Amino acid sequence: MDLDKLAFNQRLQSQNIVHMLQNRESGYTYKISQSAPLVFERPVFTAVTPRLTVGIIIPPVYLRKFTPDGSKLLAFSHDQRSCIVYAYNGIGAAGVGKLLDEACVASAENLSDKDINLPRSKIFECLFKTKYVLRLCQGKLSRYYLHREFSIFFEDGRYVLLAGMCVAFGFTLPLADYERFPDLFDKLDPFSYIFFVVDLQNGIVTDEVELPQDVICLSHNHGVSVYGNTIVILSRLRQTMYIYELVNGRLVKQEQDIGPRPRDCVFNPTTDRVEFDVNTLLPITHIKQRALSFLYRQIQPDSPDRVSGYQEFYKNFEFMENMIIEKMQLVDNNLLLLRYEKRPLDIDLPISLTTGEPTPPRRLYVFYRMDSEDVIGVYQDDSVELLQIVLHFYDKLCNARSLQTGDAPTSPILYLMQQQYNKPVPFVRQSAMRFNPSVPVSTQSFSTSPYLNFNVFSYEERFVSPLERPKVCSTEPIVFRDRETNLVKFRLNIKARRAHTAMAPRELCAFIFHPYEPLAISIQKCVSVYAYKLHVYHHSTVVEQ
Repeated sequence: MDLDKLAFNQRLQSQNIVHMLQNRESGYTYKISQSAPLVFERPVFTAVTPRLTVGIIIPPVYLRKFTPDGSKLLAFSHDQRSCIVYAYNGIGAAGVGKLLDEACVASAENLSDKDINLPRSKIFECLFKTKYVLRLCQGKLSRYYLHREFSIFFEDGRYVLLAGMCVAFGFTLPLADYERFPDLFDKLDPFSYIFFVVDLQNGIVTDEVELPQDVICLSHNHGVSVYGNTIVILSRLRQTMYIYELVNGRLVKQEQDIGPRPRDCVFNPTTDRVEFDVNTLLPITHIKQRALSFLYRQIQPDSPDRVSGYQEFYKNFEFMENMIIEKMQLVDNNLLLLRYEKRPLDIDLPISLTTGEPTPPRRLYVFYRMDSEDVIGVYQDDSVELLQIVLHFYDKLCNARSLQTGDAPTSPILYLMQQQYNKPVPFVRQSAMRFNPSVPVSTQSFSTSPYLNFNVFSYEERFVSPLERPKVCSTEPIVFRDRETNLVKFRLNIKARRAHTAMAPRELCAFIFHPYEPLAISIQKCVSVYAYKLHVYHHSTVVEQ
């Protein structure tokens, strides 16, 4: 029986693709491990990988990302007025393999223009077919342009939220705003914004919402957080959060914003002429009041450390009073995680007298319940307790779930946090200072591609990661190894086109991974020159060890 069990375990751990497919079809792996449904499919991804790199030409558009179900690809026109939706045909049905076989690609991993006689634009046309073009910023909205780093999906890709913006010329803040919003951060240039809800199934715009004269960070979805169909938009200018609910494709605004006052407080602006200057005392916003109250109650009156606790509280009172919200995220439909930082006074960071380097900004992390308007947790930036929360709930905070495997792929930062936290106690607070700034997490900022799962593949996270941000372009191909066998499974053959020097402009590279298929598109940018490559599975490609 022991020999049979050993042979069975070896069969389950086999790297042979036929064995993997048979194990997946049998379902034995799932029954034995009692893991989540479809998790037993993951070993197959180590055998079917995007191992072939081909240079391609795309239409004159800015590619954005795939929909969560992988059936469509979003792009923006070069004038950033229109949204183009491509239908993804799939690797097999598109006939890309046939094109590559006809070009006699043989077993090469990397194909350049000199290697094959193949129209590079034809590959993109085979994989993606234009489904429709939505001209959003035209007519009375022609002053807006679409932000090409912003898009948020709802209902598994049925709806997508897009945003346009334009400069607010000649705008000056009314004096009443300083009284209405005591935390007003006026050292910013205001813009006017418009949000579009697009029904990708029917190809129509179902709703529009304009927010004039405001400051909202749209880059990589920073200033907008989503959980389910609840949407929160952070105004950095007014330090207020607008709450919307998506109902049948329409944005329904909640009556009360999360701002400087609680819901039951009626604001009556003064009718007298008031002169505001730097010495004017304004009330503390109710979230800060609750945060300060929470910190005060944490000091135990009968504790031997109460004196030092009170001294620390009063020493930091003015500092916390002047902090502003820089980032926020919805942890669930009711819980907000807010990150307060020091109010910027100028562009330059303060210089440390000991090291001569810029000192990191001080942060305060606040957990706030929207229904009861209560603060249930306040943590400093070096809090070990916050680090434990981040370690245990990082997947939930990322709010990224694959529609195919049901779980979120482990990111490099979570893997490193877990490794670092296992070190001796003196390193714990250093780990907190290093990893606590990873929260709050921007909405839908992580790819669910199984090829970026750091528990399955090891790779250089400086050049590619599940976090959908441009990275510095590597000087060598990015190698992906199987963590169990340490075998090279595939390479992303991306190389910087010029040497890295202090005077040369940085060459960046961004990746658009399909949610589950072995396909990725890399976009290299140096100044204003773009280069595109397709990384795709091909049966004849042989990966050299």
